[in-house]
Amino acid sequence: MLFEKGYSREEIIGLFRFIDWLMSLPEELAADFKAELKREEEAGRMRYVTSIERIAKQEGIEEGKIEIARENIIIVLEVRFGKVPLNICESVNLINDLSVLKKLHRNAILISSVEDFAELINEISL
Repeated sequence: MLFEKGYSREEIIGLFRFIDWLMSLPEELAADFKAELKREEEAGRMRYVTSIERIAKQEGIEEGKIEIARENIIIVLEVRFGKVPLNICESVNLINDLSVLKKLHRNAILISSVEDFAELINEISL
C-alpha cells in the first residue's frame, strides 16, 4: 500500500528499519511479512535487482556455505576427539573449495584419529 501512496522503495525500507528497531515480530508474523514482501517483489512493485547485485548475493551465499562447512568439520572433530589442534583449525579455515570441505567433513566423521585427519589435510595442501 505504501507504493500505491507514492512512497519510494528507499522510504519504505527506511520505515521498515525504524519499525524493526522499535519492535520485533513474533516468528509467525515475521514469516508472513517476508512472504508478503516476496510477493510484492515478484509482482514487480520493488526495483529491479541488477545482475551485479544478484552475483554479489550469490557470492555471499557461497561464502556462508564455506564458513558453515568449515565450522562443521571442526565440530565433528571436537565431538569425536576433543580439543582440535590449532594447526588443523587453521588449515581447514584456509580451504575455500566447498567440494573439498564436503569431502573433509565426511572424512572427519569416518577417520580413526585426529592425527590421520592432519595427514589428510597435509595431502590436500600439497
